[in-house]
Amino acid sequence: MDGESGLEPDLLPNLDEFVLARIAEDKRIAAEAAAASGREAWTTADVPFGPEPRGVAEHVARQDPARLLAECSAKRRLALACRDSRPDMTFLGARPRGLADFFLAPRDQHQLAALTLALLALPYAGHHDYRPEWRP
Repeated sequence: MDGESGLEPDLLPNLDEFVLARIAEDKRIAAEAAAASGREAWTTADVPFGPEPRGVAEHVARQDPARLLAECSAKRRLALACRDSRPDMTFLGARPRGLADFFLAPRDQHQLAALTLALLALPYAGHHDYRPEWRP
């Protein structure tokens, strides 16, 4: 099995599997950070950067495990709801050539589910399992 995607090496994940796997990775990392630090909620005082600019400490503190775990839970519920809505994946590749920057408005819940999954996947576009045809 591929340690990165959790799938057999020659199987590529579909979009909902990809999103759910990335959310699970984020959840694992947040839980490990909570365990290593001994707390789930962080403040700027907890950030071990010393005299770093205040904005850096605030950013790191906002990434505390409690918030990330809640975010993972919400994203997972959203991804599962989209998957259950039978997303129309052909919608993602429906833009005419040369119009990739124009917004493509979904016309039904199946297209909206596909677009939502694609948007949830977008922050992970650098991952080796991400496929360009998912780009919204």
